Amino acid sequence: MPPPSTMHCARRSSALTQIFTSRPTTSTLPPPFLLPAFTTPTTTSSFSTTTPSHARKDGNFARGTSALRRSGLKRQNLSVLPTDPATGRKLKFRSDVLPIIPKPVLNPLDRSPVTTDPDHGLYEFFPQDGAKLLATPDELYQCGRGWTMQELRNKDWDDLWKLWWVCIKERNRCLTGDYERERCGNMYGLYESQIRVKEVKKTMRAIRAVLIERWYAWENARVEAMNDPEVNLAADLEAGEAAYLPSSDFAEDGEADGTTTIKATDGAKGGKEQFTPLPDTKASQQETRV
Repeated sequence: MPPPSTMHCARRSSALTQIFTSRPTTSTLPPPFLLPAFTTPTTTSSFSTTTPSHARKDGNFARGTSALRRSGLKRQNLSVLPTDPATGRKLKFRSDVLPIIPKPVLNPLDRSPVTTDPDHGLYEFFPQDGAKLLATPDELYQCGRGWTMQELRNKDWDDLWKLWWVCIKERNRCLTGDYERERCGNMYGLYESQIRVKEVKKTMRAIRAVLIERWYAWENARVEAMNDPEVNLAADLEAGEAAYLPSSDFAEDGEADGTTTIKATDGAKGGKEQFTPLPDTKASQQETRV
């Protein structure tokens, strides 16, 4: 190829045009190994169905705080450092903290006496009102039988209430002794305690049965009184209203003034009527109460 100075003018211009206009064509596609990087992302699901163990980030800083599981208190610094009584500032160095921290009294003679109430209710959980920690097997075995329903039917409400709480305390004492014997280990008395608790439970079941009987008796009497025209359940006894309204025929015989009429028989003189007062039923009921 001749130098540019000796080339023809038209030929020179066409060569320059080819140089500046014709460029080698390259492919616009990336290499095959880079094609997965240019694909559109699609939503995929995990192959495993197990719940992920990591915490879900929802922006709640109190997430996972639980007093029962002892978790939480995130980003909270709890300081238990003592303060200087003179300046009021917190002491951070060990040499300053040790002289202020109270020391335990190891000698029992140097300890201050602790006074307690001798009639405290917690003493009833132990035999002899707290004088002994545990009862011996012989003491536990010295128990009688439980109360029967026939015996409890003669008791009033106050006696049943007191007996119920006596059973509660006795049962608590036996269970407290069982717990202490199990904690100490290799101790006798569990069999005797179970016998005692069994009799206590029999008494408690009998008390409940007697109270249920009385409730049904009261409910039946209430229903009968609602259907009885001579009984006024809405009467105000404190205001002097009568709860029992006898009929007119029965009131003429003397029931209204608290007496009963006994007509004279053939042996009575003159056929006159004799009046005798009604017996005092309330006093007789109090005498028969046990």
